[in-house]
Amino acid sequence: MCWFAPPVLAEEVRLRVLADPWCPYNCEPGSPRPGYVIELLQAALPPGNALDYRVVPWERALAETADGRADVALVVTSSGVERFGLVVGREPAGMAADCLFVATTSSVRSLRRQDLDRLKSVGIVAGYEYDGPIGAWLQNPAYKDRIRVTGGARPAEVNARNLALGRLDAVVEDAQVMQHVLLQLGLGAKVRQAGCQAAGPVYVGFSPRHPQARQLAERLDHAVQEQRRSGQLARLLTRYGLSDWK
Repeated sequence: MCWFAPPVLAEEVRLRVLADPWCPYNCEPGSPRPGYVIELLQAALPPGNALDYRVVPWERALAETADGRADVALVVTSSGVERFGLVVGREPAGMAADCLFVATTSSVRSLRRQDLDRLKSVGIVAGYEYDGPIGAWLQNPAYKDRIRVTGGARPAEVNARNLALGRLDAVVEDAQVMQHVLLQLGLGAKVRQAGCQAAGPVYVGFSPRHPQARQLAERLDHAVQEQRRSGQLARLLTRYGLSDWK
């Protein structure tokens, strides 16, 4: 396999990066562990370039990146990329799997329709897109009154707390994100995973209005490939308790 130098940027850039907290993908801005995707993105930039990473509600992150008020949205599914016209590279920034989380005392044990139909209140996040059997169930008009949509800057934490307090029957969230939240909040004994869908790729989405969006996406591709080849990606992911998705 041949390895090529990343494309040169025409000028130094300061990227405005927006996301809601989705640790371990992207975590607390300014912390020693800001998230492995943030670290990958920073590594893709040449010296002198910087990230202005901020936590905002997810709907705002997508809207501002699409119209050019922000430069990057983290971390975006394939359907989100298509819907907002974002520019992405060939390399995903990971794999994410939507899972159903319930209280440890719940009798729900799977994603089968008969189990889902027993749920009376299900927490999801505003602006997120859900597919597969979970998405089909959520989109069924018959269950509209059972869906509780959470917005704000830290929706996963809000949903986890409400689930542990019995205010929700279930929460739909990425497996790695929810496990991190439960560990941080000390709720691991009160919440369990009932089932997960197949994982799909997630991407760093660059604004279609950024003049160097394609070059930036190619630089990130190169950074991921080079770090995977050198073993640096494996070391980075280990710091977050993860392994390579390929």
